[in-house]
Amino acid sequence: MRALVVDDDPASRQVLAAHLGGVADCVMCESGASAVSAVAEAIVEGQPFDVVFLDIIMPHMDGHETLVQIRETEETACLPPADRAKAVMVTSMDDEANTLNALFDGQVAAYLIKPANRSQLLDKLSVLGLLPS
Repeated sequence: MRALVVDDDPASRQVLAAHLGGVADCVMCESGASAVSAVAEAIVEGQPFDVVFLDIIMPHMDGHETLVQIRETEETACLPPADRAKAVMVTSMDDEANTLNALFDGQVAAYLIKPANRSQLLDKLSVLGLLPS
């Protein structure tokens, strides 16, 4: 499995990548703009990401805006819907408005509250069909 971890906080990126150790090859980005570029590059290389973990609160381009651009990039590349990355929003906010915005716009597969532990993360990946149950 290929995973993209997007968070402006280096410690948060490292923790999530460590939790994914042994189950995913991780690429880490510190901004929405670099994430969109990484997704485009992965598609061109024929190795699109299976899952993208997006921090909601980031400077310049938040997680929701980043996801919109990622979806536009996948659409422009004519990537079939089944091959598009599952999006998991990750935030330290236990904020119902962001949760509803993330889940019900039809673009997000799951939502994690920081600090997520490895067990919670692997359970989400199993539910999404990215890991065996």
